[in-house]
Amino acid sequence: MKRTLSAVAVFLCLSGTLTAQSPDPILRIPGGPDRRIAAASLLGKDQRDVRIEDSAGNVTVYHGLPLLEVLEKSGLQTNTMAAERKTAPGVVLAVARDGYTVVFSIGELLMHRADPRVYLVGESSIGPLPPDEGPVRLIVYGDRVRSAYGLGRVELLVGGLQVDEQAQYLVVHPERLGIGPVDLVDRHDR
Repeated sequence: MKRTLSAVAVFLCLSGTLTAQSPDPILRIPGGPDRRIAAASLLGKDQRDVRIEDSAGNVTVYHGLPLLEVLEKSGLQTNTMAAERKTAPGVVLAVARDGYTVVFSIGELLMHRADPRVYLVGESSIGPLPPDEGPVRLIVYGDRVRSAYGLGRVELLVGGLQVDEQAQYLVVHPERLGIGPVDLVDRHDR
């Protein structure tokens, strides 16, 4: 009897582990509550196709939204000159579950509003993202190094001390930044 119960308990634990999905990433915007970014929230009538070609020439199509659009829908104000001035010194940290961290300036995202380059995607053309990539992935056109699998957190830091403290932390701990502290400077259109 004990052997049967033990076998059932092991089976239930393993089946729960196999079917468990990674949690949705958290979006943090100053002055607001933390929000979850569900993969389904990146899909629908406003979704865009993001085509990525690998080194072998194979093309994968992902579906999602530009990062700037997600931030604006969550409360980032960029619709007036005064709002743009306020957010100009801001940066966005995208942190994967494994700690890989990339940084974008708000100015960089605004500069490419008409032709976005930074996307949050929730699925590919063949279905949901695999567990090691999802449930949400960050894709940057033309800059694979700044693309991140399995996002854990997207955080908006709007100027001043908040940005300075985080930048100093990443300079002191470059292993936490996926590509080194040099990329804290805007790369714009290199």
